[in-house]
Amino acid sequence: MFISHGSPMLVARQNTPAFDFFAAELADHFDAVRAILMVSAHWQTDIPTISTAKSQETIYDFRGFPQSLYDLRYNAHGAPELAHQIADLIGAKTDDARGLDHGAWMPMILARPKADIPVFQLSMLTHGSPADHFELGQKLRGLGDLGVLVIGSGAMTHNLRTLDHAEGPIEPWAQDFTNWMVDKVKTHDINALLDYRAQAPHAIKAHPEDDHLMPFYVALGAATDGYTADLIHDSYEFGNLAMTALRFYDQDNTKAAA
Repeated sequence: MFISHGSPMLVARQNTPAFDFFAAELADHFDAVRAILMVSAHWQTDIPTISTAKSQETIYDFRGFPQSLYDLRYNAHGAPELAHQIADLIGAKTDDARGLDHGAWMPMILARPKADIPVFQLSMLTHGSPADHFELGQKLRGLGDLGVLVIGSGAMTHNLRTLDHAEGPIEPWAQDFTNWMVDKVKTHDINALLDYRAQAPHAIKAHPEDDHLMPFYVALGAATDGYTADLIHDSYEFGNLAMTALRFYDQDNTKAAA
């Protein structure tokens, strides 16, 4: 699965389509899930690293927001044995102190407020390309057999300098970029997706820096070659912040892939 986690204010922006999706619909995709492996745009390392802590600390990796956000706690458990098993499978390092950054815990505190599913993280590559992250995702194929749901948590568009805090109409460039990405996903045009900065409309405007799109490529790589992709959420905040969410299934659409 790929989700756009939006602003840290997500948890306070009630009565928005994105809030409703996270609070009322996202958990529908967690049936029979043993644990969630989250790949957030907010944890990057030179070598892929998996968090193996038994208790996951709530990390407040943002500044200048209302105190109420810093008072929130998401008391999720990790799954150390499972995390170590996955680290061995994919050749990742481990970190027994790392907790959950806001790209991981904010969606989960809305979707699963009781924190009754273990959650742990896999880092992104600091200087990784779309192809590097797609390859990383491919190493995660088969985790569904272990009951693990892979979620890439980033942003379909992410240009903080262009946000419209007056909440005006959706800007066409953001919609054009998102529509192109979703179309290429549904038509399995992996080569175009990997070359999105050259081929997608308004790519540089949508992602001046592309760190928030890299979790998408991990989720895409974790899907099987013959995946079916469902667009499970499609809304915008602040004029151009796409809150797109996609779910990937095996070709027969009966077994979740990522």
